[in-house]
Amino acid sequence: MTHPEVDSERPLPDPTDPSVNDLFSSQEAAEACRFLLMRLDSPPTTAEWLARSQQVFGKSNVQSQRRLREVRSHFVVQSRRRTGDGKWIYQLLGWKKAASAAVKISARLQAEAFGKKGRFCQMCGRGPQDGIRLQIDHIAPESWGGKTVYSNLEPLCEEHNHGKQAFFASLDAFGPAIGRALPRPTPWERIGELLISFQEMGKSTPVELIELVAQDTHKGDPKKRLRELRFILGWDIVAHRRKTDGVTEVTYERRRKERKTAEHAATKSD
Repeated sequence: MTHPEVDSERPLPDPTDPSVNDLFSSQEAAEACRFLLMRLDSPPTTAEWLARSQQVFGKSNVQSQRRLREVRSHFVVQSRRRTGDGKWIYQLLGWKKAASAAVKISARLQAEAFGKKGRFCQMCGRGPQDGIRLQIDHIAPESWGGKTVYSNLEPLCEEHNHGKQAFFASLDAFGPAIGRALPRPTPWERIGELLISFQEMGKSTPVELIELVAQDTHKGDPKKRLRELRFILGWDIVAHRRKTDGVTEVTYERRRKERKTAEHAATKSD
């Protein structure tokens, strides 16, 4: 049975086709695509892709895992447990159908976003003066509970808008928690909201998601914000480390409820 998102009319490229490089912004993501195309009949595990990345690029890490997921920006890639040993595998099923039309953002909201946030990409800083076309995008996707309001909109160039869509698609399992955190106004509140969401689910929070919602590149290290939540609010936050398929995964767990909120940390740290 054909997957509903697969464009069954479009033939897959050969793994050696140079056009594969043009689909992605990084060589590692293009190599991940080629690897999945080569392994159509024997979908690889995460460990096999990491070994491939190590062989080709001389390194493999958490970013290498993300590159594998970025293939979903153009192709339907199904992750599932393999029969027998239960290991997770990635199976490329075909080209992804053209995305449906974006949710309409009114001209007034677009003008407000450009007027207050600037006519430049919020990720790379490029804009019309560089020959770059900008788009107004939802910070937290609507599918994660994000609303079409000024506070949840930002200008992005086409390249980073598409890259963000592919990256967020790989995080759909955590979408509601991320969407709940992203609209909060300060890094402390965003991190705190994320920790609370995962606590309510009975899970620890991956450090990559903390860095994602912190959006704190100009002010400091998100891990410093965690320390501030610990010491200013007295939050009981514990770090966990474990190695999976040769990669060390770091998560943080908020273990009890406190009266003080993350908003309090924002006022104390300013």
